[in-house]
Amino acid sequence: MRTPHTHASAHARAHTHGFTLVELMVGMALALITTVIIAQVVVSSEGQRRTTSSGSDAQVNGSIGLYTVSRDVQGAGYGIISHSAALGCPIQAKYGSAATLALTLAPVTITVNANGVPTLRTFSSGRSSFSVPMVVKANHAAVDTSFTVNSSTGVSNGDTMMAIPGSWSSTNWCTVFQVAGSGANVLSSTVVPNVTVTAGWNPASTASLMPTTGYPADTSYLVNLGSIVLREYTVASEALVMRELQANGTWGANQVLASGVVAMRVMYGKDTSTPKDGVVDQYDTTTPTAADDWSRVLSVRIAVVARSEVREKDAVTTADPGWDVGTATTVSGTAACSTGSERQCLTLTIPKPNATDTEWQHYRYKVYDTVVPLRNVVWSAV
Repeated sequence: MRTPHTHASAHARAHTHGFTLVELMVGMALALITTVIIAQVVVSSEGQRRTTSSGSDAQVNGSIGLYTVSRDVQGAGYGIISHSAALGCPIQAKYGSAATLALTLAPVTITVNANGVPTLRTFSSGRSSFSVPMVVKANHAAVDTSFTVNSSTGVSNGDTMMAIPGSWSSTNWCTVFQVAGSGANVLSSTVVPNVTVTAGWNPASTASLMPTTGYPADTSYLVNLGSIVLREYTVASEALVMRELQANGTWGANQVLASGVVAMRVMYGKDTSTPKDGVVDQYDTTTPTAADDWSRVLSVRIAVVARSEVREKDAVTTADPGWDVGTATTVSGTAACSTGSERQCLTLTIPKPNATDTEWQHYRYKVYDTVVPLRNVVWSAV
């Protein structure tokens, strides 16, 4: 017969009995499986978050870059377009000992280098208020040091001016000079002096900058630029960059406007109708060669390709991005977006170090585009 004490001891031992080895192993296995599942969910979630975040960064960079260029293009041509016949005039300009600048009298010019990378140049006046063109009232020879005009209202010493012939050609160009007088040859209501200065737009070789025929009376005229505003936009080192002509006639260093921009495409929007109807019919990169052709350039079409900042583990891009340009207007160099599609696309090639490189495929790309009207051409009365 068991005593009550013996029953109590057995009951206590039953309650203090631990897990068996099998139970521990099963518990650990379940914990490990749960940990792996949670880790996979966290890693996947983090990857999606990084992809979304990098996509957002690309969107911001592309949008900011495109907006910056567009804003400058909208104001391009301000203060330099007073007569459409002058559009396209070749310009000679030289500041002191700096290199001679070969410019074009146009709001925008597009050049494409041997690697297919375009550069968009904008040109405008730096005056805060528009200046009325001044008609040259006496023949100005290439070696003369003053212009006789109908009125020099609004002109100040030191202003940067441009002499424009009535009809331009490769031998009858436009010239940039600076208002500078000496002795009795000073600025007056009808005289605009262009005496040689050491640091200015009237170098000692001024005569060689002006056409041999000079600027004849009544057909030639002067435009007061105040200062030259000349900017160039391109893509370099995986960024949209801009450089600007400095006050001393030299180009400044590239300034990064938007990182992560790997490609850009720029085209002239032209009114090809005869007679002109003010509607853009074609986009291409062919630079006009005559005044009438320049007057038909009414807009600029711009596309930039922004790349995500985060490298993906797997290849997520298999082909260069396409720019869908629609079907409403003819765009040079397009092809069908896909087999049987009526929509037209342009391939925007991503720069690669060599033909076998696949690193670029580990990033995502987005195309941002816009059409910017050249308001100062569209609003020109003549």
